[in-house]
This record gives sequence, structure tokens and C-alpha cells, in this order.
Amino acid sequence: MTAIPAPGYCTPHRSRERLISPVALFSRTMKCDVLVVGASPAGLMAAISASKSGSEVILLDRDMGGFDHSANTLFERMASRAGINVEDGLVRKELEGMRIISPAGESLVIPARGYFLDREKFDRHYLAIAESQGALLMRGEALDVASCGQEKLVSTDQGEILSRVVIDASGVSSSLATRAGLSSMRHPRDIAWAMEATVQHPGLGEELFFEYWVGSIAPGWKATFSPGGDDLATLGVFVRGHGFQVQPFFRRFLKIFKAYKSKTYRNIDALRFLSLRKGGDPIAVLPGEIVADAFMVTGGAAGQSGLAYGMRAGALSGTVAARAVISGDVSRRALSKYQRQWQSEFRWEYRLARASLQALRGMKDEEIDGLMRGLPRKILLSRGPLFAKALQAGARVAFARPKVIFDLAWNLWKG
Repeated sequence: MTAIPAPGYCTPHRSRERLISPVALFSRTMKCDVLVVGASPAGLMAAISASKSGSEVILLDRDMGGFDHSANTLFERMASRAGINVEDGLVRKELEGMRIISPAGESLVIPARGYFLDREKFDRHYLAIAESQGALLMRGEALDVASCGQEKLVSTDQGEILSRVVIDASGVSSSLATRAGLSSMRHPRDIAWAMEATVQHPGLGEELFFEYWVGSIAPGWKATFSPGGDDLATLGVFVRGHGFQVQPFFRRFLKIFKAYKSKTYRNIDALRFLSLRKGGDPIAVLPGEIVADAFMVTGGAAGQSGLAYGMRAGALSGTVAARAVISGDVSRRALSKYQRQWQSEFRWEYRLARASLQALRGMKDEEIDGLMRGLPRKILLSRGPLFAKALQAGARVAFARPKVIFDLAWNLWKG
């Protein structure tokens, strides 16, 4: 990565009124082929794939090396489909599947091998791979982006970076795509805002199933219990349609969770809190405009929910960006190959996610309870005869929407 002389006036996006003067491009300006903003799972994979494909890459993150990412669950089938090899050293606990719990406590068990990840080790592992492939790791925050000929000039709190292609992987709250003139989510108001706590209690982390609670306990999406081995677990709520203030839902879930587990664990009221995080899950927003000239959006910033699928999206974006740089064509048309590839692999699943969650949001707790009571207590998530039988059973008690829980289960399974 080299410092460059001032190339002359750079033209910002049409929505910006100012011009970036050439005096801004001093020796602190850096140049690279691909700039990845955000060391999210998608950003890490974008940096790795772009570097492997021959590009000079800068990976920029404001918390570089000090990650505290909340997503910690991953199912084997989704990891395999996304091309992710989950190494033993990155896993805190292997689990046998998921349990979906209705408002009245009715449950549906779905066998599916899964993992509770050690997210710090997981992030550092992929960060080390990115660095070993030649990516330059840089701590800093992206503040603005402007067009500079056929390249993009990104202003950061550490100086300017001029890049042939910029990949925004900075998460669901990113404003960089908007500054580049893109509406990267089709339904941004449907982001599920979340609160998640890491908790500790004797034996709590030794359970064998993830638990997902649905209904008014967490409107529009889910409340979660993820056992992480020994005494460690996480509890969270993901709520749509109620803005950022989800604390009341978290407090209610905590009360219900303690009552539900009180027969299993002594003194569950003494549950110890180790950390508390807030964030967002774009499960129902659907990707919007994710490609422009010399600019791409991936992961949470593009509405691509799910740890494994976000990583796959990042890998696709990085590879397409690097090949575009090599070809000398970083136009929107050239970079749109990334969007087409992503759609061919995942579009139907994300549409399914939105449809099923919209249906779930319209169901009363009593309807969800009735549907769950009419289904077998343990099923395989498949499209075979057992699935059809379960649908028939569910239809007898919830004729209008018997498929919702199965679609919801699929969305939970994909992470």
C-alpha cells in the first residue's frame, strides 16, 4: 500500500454539494485495489477472497482486534452450504439441534447439529487468515465516501484511502452505503433490534439444544437461549416494529425464562450477567441496491442475515471485486456479477424468511400455541413424507397458516 500524490479534483456523489480539494490528498492518503470497511464475518471473508484473488487489500475496522460480536450460533448444514469449515478449536460446545417454544410453552424439537462458537477465537482466526493472505489491517472509522474518477476516496479518522473498489461490510447500522447513494435494504424499518446477554449459572451451558421462543415475547422474530458449555449461555431478544428500545421485552423474557427453568436449576434467580450487547438482525429486510460503480455492500449492511450466509456473501463480493480490478472494469455492470451470484444461491431463502416472519407477526399467541400443539413433538426438517404428515396435523388446528412454523424453523436453522 503506497502513498500517492494528489490526482486533482475528486467528484463526490451527486447528493453531496461539496468538492474534495486536491490539498486533502497529502502523503497520508493510501491507495489499494480493494478497501473492505468492517471486520464483520462478511468483511473478513471479503478481505480474504479479494487477497487470494490477487488484489492489494486494506481491511478497515474501528475496533480492529477488540471484537465483541454477538452472533455465536451456527448450524452445520448452513456452514457446509456456505463453504465454512468449523474447526474444533473455534467451538465452545456442539449441540444437537433446536427447540422452538410457543408462548404457552409448547415445544417443537428439530434435530440439527450445531455449534456455539467462541466468537473471539473465531474472529481472530479469520483475521489471521486475512493478514496471512496479504491484507493490511487498519484500525479506523470510515466517515465519508466520494467518487474520484473511476475510484472511490474514503475519508477516515486516520486519513484518506483511495481504492479501486470499496466493499461496505460494516454492519446493519452502516451509513456508508447511504453516503455512496445506495439504499442497500428494501425494508429497513423491519430490522430486528436486539439485546443479548452472556450469563452464567451452574450447569446452564450443558443443555443440548438451542431454544428459540416465538410470539409476543419478542414480536416479529425471536427470543433465544444458547447454551455455551459448562456454566455459560447467552439470552437474547430480537424484536421488529418497536424501534431500538427492546429492554422491556428483554426483561419480560428474562422473567419467563427463569420461571421456565426453575424446575431444572436451583437458585436460577441468581443468574449472573457477564456482558450485555445491543445490535440488529436484518432477517426480514431483503437486500436492495448493493452494487454501484466501484462500490459494493455485503453482510448485515446489505440485509444478508445469518453468520454463515453473510460470510458466503462476503466471499462472493471479494472475489468479484478482485476480478473486476484485474480486468480494469469496476463499473456497476461489472460488479453486478456479485449480486447475481448471491441471488442465484440465496434469494428464495430470504424471500421465504420475510414471508414467514410477516405471517408470524400477524399471528396471535393463541394461534401459535394451537399450531404447535397440533404438530409432532419431534420432527425432521425436510420436504419428505414426515413433513407432509406434520403439515396435515398442524392444519387441523391452524388451517390458515400451517406452514409458518416450518418456514420459521428453516430460517432459524440457517442462522
